[in-house]
Amino acid sequence: MRPVDPMPQALETPARPAAAPPDERERHYVRNLALLTAVETGWGFGMAFGFSASFIQLVMRQYGASDTQIGFLAAQWGFSTFPMVLAGYFTGHLRRKKSVVVWGHYLCVIPVALLAAAVAWVPSNSAKIWRILAAEYAFGLSVGVLIPIWLTFMGKVMPPKKMGSGFGVTFFFQTLAGAGAGQLAAWILVRWPGNVAACIGITAVVMAVANVFFLPVREPEAEAAPRPAAFLPFLRELFGQLRTHPQMRALLAAELLFCAQYGIVGFYAARAADFGGNAATGATFTSVVAIAQAFSALLGGWLVDRIGPKPVLAAGRLAVAVAAVFAWRATGIGALIPAALCVGAFWGVRSSAGFAMFREVSGREEVTSLYGLFTLVVAPFAAAVPLVAGWGLSRHHWGAPGLFAVCGALVLVSVAVLVAGVRTRRPV
Repeated sequence: MRPVDPMPQALETPARPAAAPPDERERHYVRNLALLTAVETGWGFGMAFGFSASFIQLVMRQYGASDTQIGFLAAQWGFSTFPMVLAGYFTGHLRRKKSVVVWGHYLCVIPVALLAAAVAWVPSNSAKIWRILAAEYAFGLSVGVLIPIWLTFMGKVMPPKKMGSGFGVTFFFQTLAGAGAGQLAAWILVRWPGNVAACIGITAVVMAVANVFFLPVREPEAEAAPRPAAFLPFLRELFGQLRTHPQMRALLAAELLFCAQYGIVGFYAARAADFGGNAATGATFTSVVAIAQAFSALLGGWLVDRIGPKPVLAAGRLAVAVAAVFAWRATGIGALIPAALCVGAFWGVRSSAGFAMFREVSGREEVTSLYGLFTLVVAPFAAAVPLVAGWGLSRHHWGAPGLFAVCGALVLVSVAVLVAGVRTRRPV
């Protein structure tokens, strides 16, 4: 038998490897980014116009709220994280999450609309304060269920290497709209101080309309874990993942220490009432915060894609410590403006770097359940800090300057733990 001549085979052109399928997230990135930016711009305008933290703090002060009640207001963000782990249990198995995100955003609008009606028609200022707190807690719990799902959804529709910039652009326009809304609300309330209910009502309408832009977003189908059979085994498995992940434990330690920020962010605006501030002052603070937040989100997102989220997040947390110094030394409303700028800088950085940091530390893309558990562990501390701070201020156990000094020092310790104790792995 004649041997096979190897030369023709050697001269044949080797077959090209099959081209990798195009990344659906890359293909729809511009479209999705534009739509998500439209949603967040509407929410930024609405929240700043009549539902921001600084605005509501001073509205409550205008109605005669005590420091303890202001503490309850700040604590709602801690309580709102309790249901986050439920989000992972009920939706972690879903390959697409858009429908849950849309309905969840509409759920958040309901307490805002009910609050507008209550402020307009309830005659007693004391009753208005408690209705504000009820609406804030209902809103916070709705957001608590939604946030892990929404963040996972946002991560699914953005390419990993563009996530920082994507979040940065989205929140830049969100907070820029908030800056304009805060100025407009301040202008209205200076001339017509009784229009607080109208501002809150407009907030609900704008947020509801903005949610429509979620509908055309293209979300790729992704792999997901099977739905857990029972909640307690699901929870035990998550605790096991958290306990055996050393970097996640270090991040958790830094986060627990950083809960001291609620003693700063939750009370700096209310301190303006000591110098004659009112709801219009709160709207002005909202505008200042939004301007700083817009540019820090844009810059922070750009930096996240280049140097990673950890240094960006650490810088944002240092800004909170600086805000504590300004609030501690304040002698008038004008002296609190730099504190508002620092708080805005932190919020902008948190929006662009916070979730990216968590994903890098966890080393996974589907983080709905793990993020929910992480926030559940942090929740009691996040709720306790403002409650204890408000109680101490009301009972005169300590003054506002002392509160800001102690909380600022704890924030600095949290930054040291974040920088020295948490290692991240950049995505390839």
